[in-house]
Amino acid sequence: MNRLEETLDDFQWEVYDEIAANIAKIDPTNIDEELQRQALTYSKYYGLMALCKDKLREAELDLEVFVARTRHDEYTRKTESGEKITEKIMEAFVFSRPDYKNFVKQVSNRKSQHEMLKGLVGSLSQRKDALIQISSNARAEKNMYS
Repeated sequence: MNRLEETLDDFQWEVYDEIAANIAKIDPTNIDEELQRQALTYSKYYGLMALCKDKLREAELDLEVFVARTRHDEYTRKTESGEKITEKIMEAFVFSRPDYKNFVKQVSNRKSQHEMLKGLVGSLSQRKDALIQISSNARAEKNMYS
């Protein structure tokens, strides 16, 4: 497991609002340092978002494979026993499996995590724009008084 995966696995989702607030903070007295930190922070969260999207795709694929295998196994069993097979029966069988709920929950959790990370990355983009504007205003003010 690489460091980015460890960071994603250890991410404190329950304090998301605090993380978002900390990311959005700007120290107007130290814009140069804020601009340098911005690139690193953006890169980190964008990487986490990309990794989370990969994990989401894996979870979706796991769900699809589970559904396909479960349907195939049940179809084979019903065919061999001569039972009636309908789409509704097959769907109900798959949805009633305990593992189905676990796979769906995993996909749902990954989707939520991805959306939250997307929100943080969007916030960082807005932060960058604000930093550029603050920096520009500071330069203009400095030139005005020079």
